[in-house]
Amino acid sequence: MKIKNNTFKAFRFLFCMDPYQTLNLETETSLLMMNELLFLGHEVFWTESSLLYLQDNKFFGFIKPVFSVEPYSTGSEIEGILDDFDAILIRNDPPFDLNYLHLTYILDYLDPRVVQINPSRSVRNANEKLFALNWPQFVPPTLTTMNPNVLMRFLQRHGKIVVKPIEDCSGRGVELLEYEQSDVENRIKFLLVDEGGKQRFITAQKYLAQVKDGDKRVYLVNGIPVGVVNRLPAKGSFLANIHQGAKCEKTELTKKEEKIIQTISPRLKEMGLFLVGLDLIGEHITEINLTSPSAVRQINQVTGRNIEKEIVSAMLSYIQWHQDTNNSISGSAL
Repeated sequence: MKIKNNTFKAFRFLFCMDPYQTLNLETETSLLMMNELLFLGHEVFWTESSLLYLQDNKFFGFIKPVFSVEPYSTGSEIEGILDDFDAILIRNDPPFDLNYLHLTYILDYLDPRVVQINPSRSVRNANEKLFALNWPQFVPPTLTTMNPNVLMRFLQRHGKIVVKPIEDCSGRGVELLEYEQSDVENRIKFLLVDEGGKQRFITAQKYLAQVKDGDKRVYLVNGIPVGVVNRLPAKGSFLANIHQGAKCEKTELTKKEEKIIQTISPRLKEMGLFLVGLDLIGEHITEINLTSPSAVRQINQVTGRNIEKEIVSAMLSYIQWHQDTNNSISGSAL
């Protein structure tokens, strides 16, 4: 049943996604948002990075209307200009590789009247592993380097560290290093080289023993927490990622965690980072996820809520505010 009233305005949404067959439906959040938007009577369309192109300074793509999510059903592919949409959600999963970077450059040519969630420029400028360093008081000791000697010195200082690829997600490529390991020098050399044999930057953090009690994912919408879930590592693992077998449980924010959110929220809002997945271990920020943050399904499971409804409601208000602001500016310029 769709909402129908005299003041209702249907918005046109375009989701830029990975191919449907590659999605992990256990953790997929975009589909929940699509389903709610369709239920409310809005138009939803699907595209992929490989179907987009910039011709001169205009942004085009091959798109499909989405008719339903369960079962997944779309219409025939059409070619159109992306400036015709009210909002575009870039929901490609990392790795944040050259193609992803180039997509953000192309998106810079989108008409500013179109709301980007999240804005390409902000996603490009706020790396998920490094962005939290803007608030060093909330972050564990962190090092980013491609120098093995510097990494070894950091490991010696802290005894036990977690090493992460800067560009990836879901716990892929994350390693635990201990200074006393007999092969630690070889492991460091291996971690600092990419698949093509070239040196690469990595990020390392002091190991937080509190991870045994879980890693909290807080879902922020325009700087406001709408849900939280605690992810407990599987037995024998230090990885608290859902994709790595972590178990999800209900949890609440501590006073310090609430203070962290209050502190970082103004910067998120200033950069237009509307959908954010904040990761907290032992009341420390470990990552700020803003490419395609997920875990809405897990939050729903442990709380019995449907927070995608709150997310979509806030999104609709945000788009309306954006349009009203632009119309006001345009009107005052006449």
